[in-house]
Amino acid sequence: MTAFTVMKTSVREEAMIPKLAVEAFAHAFEQAQVLSVDVIYVDAQQLVQKNKDGEVTILKDLSDAYVVPKLKHTVLRRNKKHEVMA
Repeated sequence: MTAFTVMKTSVREEAMIPKLAVEAFAHAFEQAQVLSVDVIYVDAQQLVQKNKDGEVTILKDLSDAYVVPKLKHTVLRRNKKHEVMA
């Protein structure tokens, strides 16, 4: 079982989490390329493998996996409060 520690963070620190995650991912990607290992990633809706030699191979077309969600345009209304006369 994993134990979680409660950390107090400010709103500003929480807002930085997505930016830090992107930077960490970019750093890991660069490290993988430097270590001369095969890297698989998505580029322009295609699954791409970059070999140790720098050769790029397209593994699969993923364009059908990208879907624009259909949003329902509904108007939300509050219920009127009815006074009870007793």
